[in-house]
Amino acid sequence: MKIVRKIRANFHSLEEILMFIHLFFLVTILPLLIRLLTIPQLMKILTPQHGEVKNARNLHDRRDTVVKYADYILSLNFWMYKNTCLKRSLVLYYFFRKLGMDVYICFGVKHKKDLTERETGKRLEGHAWLSHNGDFFLEKNPEETKTYAVTYCFPVRNG
Repeated sequence: MKIVRKIRANFHSLEEILMFIHLFFLVTILPLLIRLLTIPQLMKILTPQHGEVKNARNLHDRRDTVVKYADYILSLNFWMYKNTCLKRSLVLYYFFRKLGMDVYICFGVKHKKDLTERETGKRLEGHAWLSHNGDFFLEKNPEETKTYAVTYCFPVRNG
């Protein structure tokens, strides 16, 4: 009975349940895709040909639902369900593009300041984030993200 109440509280339609399952599946296979494919190959797979165009209110609600479910799944913090900026950015990129949003995924690097003994050869630190209308989008710490030098954005911007 407790599970039924929890489902009713967090899912308001069959569409939301299916979205959660889709999100869970993508998060599950993403580590394998990241290991097997180059970034351009992965981005080609994760970029839908045509996004759904919905009214602005519905889009905002669906966007918030995607973020809620993605953050929940990635907060489970076990096995492959660990929250990393790369996984979160790739998952949100895919679903926002499916919703018809014009988002970009960006990758950047910076020099590490404090290296532990194990990390002596790893002098660069990477980060992934989303961009929308030229600004950081749903980034938890935009000031920190500004310290990274952008190495690649997808899709490539014209001009």
